[in-house]
Amino acid sequence: MKKIFLISIILTFTILSGIPGGMVQAELIDHVCAFVDNDAITLSELTKSYNETRAKIPKVTKDEVLNTMINRILLKRAALSMKIAGTDEDRIIAEYIDLKVRSYVIIKEEDIEDFYSKNKKEFAGADISDVKSDIEKLLTEQEVNTRLAALLSELRKQAYVKIQLE
Repeated sequence: MKKIFLISIILTFTILSGIPGGMVQAELIDHVCAFVDNDAITLSELTKSYNETRAKIPKVTKDEVLNTMINRILLKRAALSMKIAGTDEDRIIAEYIDLKVRSYVIIKEEDIEDFYSKNKKEFAGADISDVKSDIEKLLTEQEVNTRLAALLSELRKQAYVKIQLE
């Protein structure tokens, strides 16, 4: 009796599915390119982000875009753990970087003067007082980028990150 019931279910499924011989075919629509702990980045998400970035930066690679996506997940998670709130992901990450990195960057007067003297030709004879704020901004951004890279390295060590691109 159980055999007949099971056979009737299989036949019903085969007939209703409209697939010859009852074979079910599956099509892979998307797959995971990377994991950051329990968060996944899919191929479709990567492709979308890559195309958007490539429109602005033509020489960008998929690996660079994927690593940026991973970094954003890590930074957002760290920001949310500090209870940082914002209207969107970009603002949350920017606030976190301001609090955790930028607020610790101090550019000394002698660093500005040293940079000016080493790069005087680049300033086309402009006096240091005219370019001081530009130099300070440049040196600040360089230091922020250095410290941010170190922070991201530390966040990656604390997380499970697995990249599985083709």
